[in-house]
Parts: sequence; C-alpha cells; structure tokens
Amino acid sequence: MKKNYEFVIIGQGIAGTVLSWYLIEKNLNFLIINDPKKASSSSAALGVYNPITGKRFVETWKAKELINKTEKFYKKIENKLKTKILYKKNIYRPFHNNKNINDWQMKLESRTFKKYIKKLDIKSRYNLMNDDLGGIITKKSGYIDVTKFIKLSKKYLKSNNHYKEIKIHPNDIVIKKKFIEFDKIKTRNLIFCIGSDQNTNRFFSWLPFNLVKGETIDIEMKIRLKEIIQKSILIIPTNKNLYKIGSTYEWNDFENKNTIKGINELKNKISAILDSKYNIINKKFGIRPASKDRRAFVGFHPQYKNIGIINGLGSKGVSLAPYCAENLLENILKNKLIDNEINIKRYISLYS
Repeated sequence: MKKNYEFVIIGQGIAGTVLSWYLIEKNLNFLIINDPKKASSSSAALGVYNPITGKRFVETWKAKELINKTEKFYKKIENKLKTKILYKKNIYRPFHNNKNINDWQMKLESRTFKKYIKKLDIKSRYNLMNDDLGGIITKKSGYIDVTKFIKLSKKYLKSNNHYKEIKIHPNDIVIKKKFIEFDKIKTRNLIFCIGSDQNTNRFFSWLPFNLVKGETIDIEMKIRLKEIIQKSILIIPTNKNLYKIGSTYEWNDFENKNTIKGINELKNKISAILDSKYNIINKKFGIRPASKDRRAFVGFHPQYKNIGIINGLGSKGVSLAPYCAENLLENILKNKLIDNEINIKRYISLYS
C-alpha cells in the first residue's frame, strides 16, 4: 500500500464514504482511514431524503438542488457497485387535526410546495392505520440503504487499496510545511469526517456542535405500506414485510447503547399510528453530529489550510454529503468558494 497520498480521509461514515467516491471519480490518489471499533451514527441512519422537513413542514434548504444531486450521485454508485441502494418513495403524512388539513390545502396553492404534492386525501388510506382524517402524499423523496452503501463501498475501497483500519489520535498528527504525517503516512490534504468524535478533536472542537442521540428499530409485520409514513416518526417499508422505524431525539443522555426509554418511545409512537402486531428484529443507535444553526460544517482549519472537515450533517446526511463533498473538492481543485452557509468561516470568531 502506498504511503504518500494527495488526500487522506479520516472516518468512513456517510460523509467520508461519499467524499471517497468523488475522489475515485476524479482519479485522485487517496486513502480513507477508519477505526472499526468506533460506532458511527451512520450505522443507525434511516437514510431518508425529503424536500419537506420539520414540524411546520417547510421546504428543505436548497431542496431542488439537493434532491437532484442526491439521486444523481447514488445512481452512479449503484452502477459502480452493481447493486441497488437508492429507493424512490413518496411520503404519506396522516393529518393530525383540521388545522393540519387547512395548512396543507393552503400549501396546494403555493408555487413552492405545489411541485412536491402528489395527492391530498380526506379519508383513511390504510386499514389498521389511525388516519381517519386522511393525509397528504408528497413526492421527490425516498431513502438510501445506508448499511449496504457503506458496507459495499468499504469492500470496493479495500480492493482498490484505498482503505486502512487504524486508530489515529489527533495528537499524533505532525504538520509540516508541505505535508501532514502520521503513522508513516504522508498526505497533502487531511479531511476529518469523524461525526460526533469531532467534538473532542483538537483541530475543530471549537465549532458549535449540537449532538443528539437517535435510536431506531427494524421491525417485521404483515401489513404492506406503499409509502414512507411520517407522523412523529418515520416508518420506512424496505423489503417485503420489513420496516425501519425511527428516530428518537435525545439531547442529554449519550449512553453508548440502546435504552429501554428509547425503544419504548418508538413502540408507543408506532401504536399511535398503526393497529398492527409486529416483531422487533434489530435495534440500533447513533449520536448525530448536528450543528447549532442546522447547517453543515465544511471548510479548512484557520491555521492549517490543508486540514479540512465535513461534518454537522445531522439527520440529513445522505442528501447533504454529496453537496458538501463537492463544495470542499471544488475549493481545493478549482479554488471555488465554499457555500457561505456551510463554510466554517461563519464561526471563525469562536476560534482561539
């Protein structure tokens, strides 16, 4: 394996994996380093992309650009890996009350939302679902099979000598004038994509991370749903009678395991939506590296111009990662400015 690289990426979660594919596309010399013993929030990610977000159902930041880039990117990866990882699915949002119905009827008249709305129903869509008031079906959404994406990408990276499993401590990194060195590896550019661990990394711990723990479960049940269901949680139909459910949001307790509290919360929310028996077949958790202003962290260290970061993607990792990776690389290769809203320079006043 080579010891000198143009790029070294630390972390093989969603951000690091996406960035590695951009480097492959550009035929650049790189290595991705991963600590296999460290749990990644990506392992519990539901992988949903969606142009409408939040409790107030607003248009996602840069929705049109992000959705187009997301689908285009993962289709390319499907072709490269010769397997399916992108699943386009509409989202069905059962109405909570009459005000909810009125709000969506107003959105039907809006140019912003009209292009995303497929159908408004004022009657129940599914048996065994508590949706007596009906609901809204929106489009231009879907999910990425994150587990398969990361697992098969890792296999591809390994087979092409782009992957190494070692634990790197930031204090072991030696910064020279023209390169960075650690563990007998030299690189011109070092990019951190280490999720919640970034909060304690000496290079970028000054950024205002807002960590949140999420728990998810995989269940098996006999009813068949066509769309992703969104009503306080997401119910994602994946394969036959299998569904992904999530996620919880825990802002204080970061216990490194699934909890009774988290699982019970998910079970209670399922019961509030569906009147159906099911079996829990898997439990997952992850600590998402969100940011205070809900925008990603992309850019370079104020002092070390060849040490970069992609982080703070929160729950929108699969759709934000391609946009962020492209921004970072175009800055390096073409000197193109990074989008101000995600550039870490917006927090330069916090660096000392």
